[in-house]
Amino acid sequence: MCKRFLLCFHDFSVWNYQNVTPILEDLKDLAGAPFSVLVIPDTENATPEAIEGFRGVLRKLKSEGFEFALHGFKHKAEFSQGRSYAGLVGMNLTGGESEFAGLCEYESSRLLQAALESWKKLFADENGNAEAPVAFVPPTWFSNKFLSGQVRAEKMLYEDRFSLTTAEGIRYASPVASFAGIPKATEKAAIAYAAFIMKLPVGLPRLAVHPVDFPRLRDVVRDTIRVALNNRRKLVHYSEL
Repeated sequence: MCKRFLLCFHDFSVWNYQNVTPILEDLKDLAGAPFSVLVIPDTENATPEAIEGFRGVLRKLKSEGFEFALHGFKHKAEFSQGRSYAGLVGMNLTGGESEFAGLCEYESSRLLQAALESWKKLFADENGNAEAPVAFVPPTWFSNKFLSGQVRAEKMLYEDRFSLTTAEGIRYASPVASFAGIPKATEKAAIAYAAFIMKLPVGLPRLAVHPVDFPRLRDVVRDTIRVALNNRRKLVHYSEL
């Protein structure tokens, strides 16, 4: 069976697309193919010009073969109603970015629907139709016990920190390498871990790349991709699982 890996670019939004788009194109050249981009759909307070520019870039990337996944709603929580103590801890650890952490069933569903509505507005064509996201990745991977089922009920793949679960319930072990938000002292260990999981004979490893990784860690990202390809791993999309 062919060994595979995922290259996932997180946090693409209306606020950073102008700076990030050249990075995506550069990574496509490094990887030899387009990959998965995780989109933050909220455009509240953005100018009409910025929104239209973002939509144009999304259309262009889609035509090049990139695939898009839904990455939360705002990637920043504005409330904590119905949030468990564990969720509050997760919020504290991530500077308030883990907006789905520890939510009760109602709040988790409400926030997911808000994210989907924002996605539909962002991706709507001239007829008001929008292609559904192929996957949902909660910001920072902190979640709650209801979210996976809610996501899969919407016919999306669900990603957590250690695995991927399709809408049909098929689960893949999937270790993830990520360099964003980690202490400088642990960077070398994270880089070594990234190379290690790409060399494993089993599993479906992910390389989760963030805008803050560039330009400083560009060579690290490049080398990790090369390790995967040199170990005969095929770059795949969520939609291929």
